[in-house]
Amino acid sequence: MLSIYSSYVCCSRRKEFAPLTEDIQSMDRNRYLVCPYCSSQKIIKQHSADNLKECMQERSYRRVNGALRQK
Repeated sequence: MLSIYSSYVCCSRRKEFAPLTEDIQSMDRNRYLVCPYCSSQKIIKQHSADNLKECMQERSYRRVNGALRQK
């Protein structure tokens, strides 16, 4: 079974992001995945999960007024 979220980490800024696996697979062959923070192509896939909280590392996120924000 396919997981819903895939976790990636940018090599240059060490920021984590979790796009939908379906969106990544539906991309054309001519397109490539980049970091949404700095547009770097150097990203590393961490792991995939069905729950978004499982994809995120707890130390890099905190709650601000009830919303999750990345440090």
